[in-house]
Amino acid sequence: MFGMSETTEPLLFNDYAFVRQGTLLFLTGAPLSGKSTVARLLSSLIEDCFIQQMDILRIVAQDEERQKHENERNPFVNYGSCDSYLAIGDGTYSPESLIAGFNAYSEVVSSYLDKIIPKLEVQNAQNMLFEGVQLTPSAVYRYLDNNNRLVIVTSDALTMSANRAKAFGDSAHLTDRYSTEKLLHLQEEIIRQSREIPEGKLTYASNTGKYETTVRQIIRYLFDSHIIERKSLHTPAA
Repeated sequence: MFGMSETTEPLLFNDYAFVRQGTLLFLTGAPLSGKSTVARLLSSLIEDCFIQQMDILRIVAQDEERQKHENERNPFVNYGSCDSYLAIGDGTYSPESLIAGFNAYSEVVSSYLDKIIPKLEVQNAQNMLFEGVQLTPSAVYRYLDNNNRLVIVTSDALTMSANRAKAFGDSAHLTDRYSTEKLLHLQEEIIRQSREIPEGKLTYASNTGKYETTVRQIIRYLFDSHIIERKSLHTPAA
């Protein structure tokens, strides 16, 4: 167990703390899997766990690329996970071009972690939760040393479709851009890459029901792996 009843005790703000300072968590998953909500809930439970969405680094990447000569710019920063295939070959969609574009897009955005991570301690933000679809296992593999861990949020077609409807309503354009087929292909690619990660360096969290249940899965893993500890268990009695 992880110091709490999985079904009866509430999840409390800042109820946990990192065992070791300077811990980095990387949380990824396909678009519309619910990972952003999971990340916010998770960071609220762990003391001094700052959250950084990778979409911000995407904006930074776009700005830096615009400052380069046109023929030196990386075209993938101008797309997203589901439409980067447009920069592959003649831009025709196929599962293969989708994955190729997605990996190229993820690589260029995640490369900005090299600029951010060394500066965290100076900013007094040693413990960080990075969240984004761009954090593929291949992209974050080299950062998974010490107590750093990768969390992959998975989902199913029904949940993704429901999240898409909530996010985009009846927009035909966005429904096509984030089609269930594309989302499942991206999820399969993330899982495929995860098989190269050393055992014990990652966990999967299924998000097909209540977000609280998903977050409890992650908290349990982090606790059992001695990445976090429960603060209340170490507080002297009054």
